[in-house]
Amino acid sequence: MVPSAGQNRRVSVFGALDLSGELSCMIAEHKRSVEFLEFLRWLDETVYSDVESLFLFMDNCSIHKTKAVLSYFQDRSEKLKVIWNAAYAPNLNDIEGVWGQLKRSSVNNYYFETAQNLENAVLQAIRQRNRSVRKRNTILRSLCKAA
Repeated sequence: MVPSAGQNRRVSVFGALDLSGELSCMIAEHKRSVEFLEFLRWLDETVYSDVESLFLFMDNCSIHKTKAVLSYFQDRSEKLKVIWNAAYAPNLNDIEGVWGQLKRSSVNNYYFETAQNLENAVLQAIRQRNRSVRKRNTILRSLCKAA
């Protein structure tokens, strides 16, 4: 007997890739503009609360362009600088490659009995990726200092 999901389980993950390559993520129950706004506020007020300007390279997903989201961008325009990606050009958005790699390494061809198991696998893959990125950056910094 081979276990089967019966239905596709999904985990909605909002993410931001910073210049160091580290991924800041929030898991949400749904992928809607309400949850996206919650993610934006978390980035703005928690993750990057100490920066003067935050540049957001955004794709053209419909939830990124709702009235509520655009209003938030307008209200926070002194800090948040939005750069819209060209339509149909995911190759210009580095996070798309990260999502693909995370999917291949953590969820493709695996059976997760519960949505919680799927969520745990995604979070573990993100933590592992960020540890690897931090280690690589530490090595690069030490090489630059030695040069």
